[in-house]
Amino acid sequence: MLRGDGRQTGATPRRSPGESVTSSPTPAIAPNSALARLLGALSIVLLVVFLAAVLTTALPPRLLDPQWQLQLIAVLVNSASLALIGCLVLPLAVWVDPDNQRLRARRNACRRWALAAAIGFLLLIPLQGYAGWRAYSTITGSRQQQISQSTQRLDDLRQAIRSATSHQELQASVQKLFGPNAGLSPAELGTPMSELRNMLLARAEQASRQLMQQVEAQAAIKPDQLLKETLRIAISALAYAVGFAFLAGVLPRGSGTAVPPRRRVDRDYLRQLAE
Repeated sequence: MLRGDGRQTGATPRRSPGESVTSSPTPAIAPNSALARLLGALSIVLLVVFLAAVLTTALPPRLLDPQWQLQLIAVLVNSASLALIGCLVLPLAVWVDPDNQRLRARRNACRRWALAAAIGFLLLIPLQGYAGWRAYSTITGSRQQQISQSTQRLDDLRQAIRSATSHQELQASVQKLFGPNAGLSPAELGTPMSELRNMLLARAEQASRQLMQQVEAQAAIKPDQLLKETLRIAISALAYAVGFAFLAGVLPRGSGTAVPPRRRVDRDYLRQLAE
């Protein structure tokens, strides 16, 4: 608009009726090749440390040994964070330097391997339960067998002590039960047979009480520690399986839909009409 002296007053620049006000685009982050190379090297270091921890436990393989299976599963779960972080660093490196084709190829390879890792961690859950049950059954059965054998030997020793009529006969019975290196000491050989019989029966009774204490202690042992470890392994393996599945792109990264940008209304149309 013009004032009386012919000069134009300061006014808002006119816009066409269809023009709208838009925000300026967000500037893109400048590529940083040095940081990308550092992240790529960090990824390699983490993956190498993970493989070293697993291979030192896995070799030599003992596939049918439940103790080896439990140790390998524990190392896999306890070191899995290194592998997961090592794989997650690669997409960050590609985001920092999107033109680096080598990092992009390594990221794609990690995504393919991440799917296999997710399936593997899911399989660790039933394997942990099966290996734990086998290990507990093996240890319990071995202890019961040892206790049974020791009890039988003590019964045979008592019978041999009661039935022996001479030191030589008792010596032969002891060696038959416990091996050629076992036997009576020189002092025991010089002890009268009746006194020696009472002394050896007292020792056998003491050994029997100790054996019964071991039986009671074993009966009181419960697999609480093994159950807690199995539960920890199962929860951790499931969490790592979900993490690697997200990394592989199997699971959706978001369920919400993007909200379209709201159109800005040109509020200067009344002023334009007034002019």
